Amino acid sequence: MPSSPSTPDRLLDAAELLFADNGYHGVPVRTITQAAGTRLAAINDHFGGKEKLFQAVVARRAGLINEDRERLLSQAEPVGQGADGLASIVEAFARPLLTRSQESEGWRNYLRLTAQLSTTRSTVLLLIADQFDTIAQHFMAAIGAAVPALDERQRGLAYQLMVASVMGVFSDNLRINVLTGNRFQSSDFNAHYADLIGYVTGGMLGLAQARSEPPG
Repeated sequence: MPSSPSTPDRLLDAAELLFADNGYHGVPVRTITQAAGTRLAAINDHFGGKEKLFQAVVARRAGLINEDRERLLSQAEPVGQGADGLASIVEAFARPLLTRSQESEGWRNYLRLTAQLSTTRSTVLLLIADQFDTIAQHFMAAIGAAVPALDERQRGLAYQLMVASVMGVFSDNLRINVLTGNRFQSSDFNAHYADLIGYVTGGMLGLAQARSEPPG
């Protein structure tokens, strides 16, 4: 018979879902502890406060995502130049999210939550960027190898736009449901995946083309 989740795990699971649904600032501590079935003081006891709990929620799965991405990126190296090389980089970034999203509802909640981080300027949420800064440098270097025409600013922009596009798809934000009268679902990641890879790859190539064309 499987053992019951520990109090810290219950708090992490409850917070992950609530933060994904309502954002960090929209979830009172009491709501988290009620959902986890714990005492109000449990968050302070186990994590040292709401902010530390939030950081623990993100860190719990961030390491696994980073390991997945590092492995796939290393398999793609040496990265070729042009569309094929770029596609392998985008795949290395996005494929772990597709794979992990199939594992559990918890992973889908996590992806919805981390999608919020790609556009934030909140001091609390920006602290989470530390979890992904090292892997970001690796991807920026790979992008530069695939498209040498991109300067440092454009490599950073290319990475940022890749993050926004990928996380936009995996945010499961229901927009495509509304826009298509529910003929298509934002939760159908498999249906959107190939288009996502092509869109991001083409966008990066477009950055290089824009740089090479004279204004006027």
